[in-house]
Amino acid sequence: MSKRVFIADKLNEDALAFFADHPAIDVDYRPGLSVDAKLDAIRGARALIVRSATQVDRPLLEAADALEMVVRAGVGVDNIDVETATRRGVVVQNVPEGNTRSAAEHTVALILALARRIPQAHASLKAGKWERTAFIGTEVLGKSLGVVGLGKIGRHVASMAAGLGFRILAFDPFLSPRMAEDLGVELIGDLGELASRVDFLTVHVPKTPGTRALIDAAVLARAKRGLRVINCARGGIVDEAALLAALESGAVSGAAIDVFEKEPPEDRALVDHPAVVCTPHLGASTVEAQENVAIAASRMVVDWLERRKLHSPVNAVVLEPELLERAEPHGDLARRLGRVESQLLEGNPERVVVKLYGDDLLDPKIQSYVTSSVLIGFLEGRTAQMPNHVNARTLAKEHGVAVEERSEGASRYFANMVRVEVHHTKGVREVAGTIRGRRGLRLVALDNYHFDAVLEGMMLFTANEDRPGMIGALGQALAANEINISNLSLGRDRKDGTAISVTNLDGTSQEVARSVCEELVDRAGFLWARFVDVG
Repeated sequence: MSKRVFIADKLNEDALAFFADHPAIDVDYRPGLSVDAKLDAIRGARALIVRSATQVDRPLLEAADALEMVVRAGVGVDNIDVETATRRGVVVQNVPEGNTRSAAEHTVALILALARRIPQAHASLKAGKWERTAFIGTEVLGKSLGVVGLGKIGRHVASMAAGLGFRILAFDPFLSPRMAEDLGVELIGDLGELASRVDFLTVHVPKTPGTRALIDAAVLARAKRGLRVINCARGGIVDEAALLAALESGAVSGAAIDVFEKEPPEDRALVDHPAVVCTPHLGASTVEAQENVAIAASRMVVDWLERRKLHSPVNAVVLEPELLERAEPHGDLARRLGRVESQLLEGNPERVVVKLYGDDLLDPKIQSYVTSSVLIGFLEGRTAQMPNHVNARTLAKEHGVAVEERSEGASRYFANMVRVEVHHTKGVREVAGTIRGRRGLRLVALDNYHFDAVLEGMMLFTANEDRPGMIGALGQALAANEINISNLSLGRDRKDGTAISVTNLDGTSQEVARSVCEELVDRAGFLWARFVDVG
C-alpha cells in the first residue's frame, strides 16, 4: 500500500527536504487547493499535514478513504474536527511547543510597542513629520502585568516580562498556589480583580466555548484606569466590541492585537483605532518557528508511517487491545466524574486522588487508564494542549496538581467503584461513581451525600434546607423555564438538615440552565445551585 502524505498548506523547504531520506513515502505537496480539489487530493493519502489554512472538517475526513493520521504543524487543533477523526480511527497530532518562544517574544514585542507607541511614531516619521512630543510613552519598570493563562506561552511571557521589571499577577483557575509561588507570580482568583490591579493584561488560554469572550465588558468595566490589553492567543477570547467600547470611553488606554475573531477582520473599527497596535496573526511567524513546527510535523508522519511511533497525539488511546474492552466503560465513568469535579470546582486545585474499588479495577494498566481518564475530564478545556491518555498526567503536573492513584480493594456496596477527591484551596470535594449493567453510569456520592443519579447529559446540582416543599420549588422553577426533568435523585444529610438534588435536564441550553441556577439561589431555602454538562 502506498505511503502517500498529502501536504495541504505551505510548509518550510527544510521540512519537505526531510522526506528525501525516506523514498518509500510519496509526498503530494499542493498548498492552496480549493475545497473541492482537497476532497479529491485526500483520497488515497495515509497522512495529512496542515497548518491553519485548511479546515479538516467532516466532509474532508469522510472523503479520506485511507487516512491514518492528521498532523497540524502548529500548536492548536481548532481547525481539525477531532471528534470525527477519532470516530474514523484517524490519529490527530500537533506540535505543541514548536512556536512557544516565537509567540511569547511577539507578545513582549507588542507590549513594548504599545508602551512606547512605536508604530504610531514610526508612521508619523514616515509621513515626513517630526513629532517628538506627540508620542510620550511609559516605562514598564515597576508596572504590573496580568497574565491570563499560565501554560507554556504564558509562562514564557511572565518570565520575559519579569526580566523587564514587571510585577507579575496571573489568573489561572487550574494552577496550584504552590506552582504559582514557584513561578514567582501572584495568583488572582477573579478576572475582574486582576483587571483592576494591573497596568497591562495579556491572554494566553486556548480558545474553547468557555474562553470565548473571556475578557468581556464586565471584566473591562473593572479595569484599572489606563489598562492596556494584549491578545496574541486566539481571536474572540477578548470581546472585540467590548474592547472597542472601553477604548472609546477611555477605560482602556491602548490595545495590541495579533489575532481576530474573523481573519482578516471585516469590521475595521478596532484595527483603525489610534490607540490600537495590530499585526496580522504573526505570533508564530518567525523563520525558526516555521522551521521547527514544519520539520517536527514531517518527522511525526515519517515515524508513524515507518515505525508506528506517536509523539504528541491528541486523540490516541494507549492501552493494549485485550484490555481496552474491559477498561473503556470505567474510563467513560472516570472521565465524567472528572468533568463533574471540574465544573463544581470552587478553588484552585492542588491534588487529585483517584480511589479504585473492585476486581475489574485491580489491573495496574487499567488503573492507570482510569486515572488518566479522570484527568482528561478534569482538564478538558483548561489547557492549550488537549488532554489525552498520553499527556494528562504531564499537563496536571505542569499546572502544579499532584496526582495520586490508590487501589482500595473491594467496595462494601458496589462491585466496582471509582472515587475522585480534589483537594483545592477552599477544601476538598469528593465524587464517586459506579456502573450498573454494562454501560449504566451512575453518580453515587457527592461529599457525604449519597445518590443513584444518572451520570450523563446536562445535570443540575442544588443544595437546600431539608424541609417540605423544596423539591416542589425546584420543579416549579424548571417548569417556568420549560425545562423537563428526565431523572432526579436526592441525597440527605440528616445531621446538618440539608439535602442535595441531582436533576437530569431535557431539551435546554446551557444558558437557560445557568439562568435557572441564578433564580434558585435567590429563593428561600436554596443554598447553592450549579449546572454541570458531563456529555
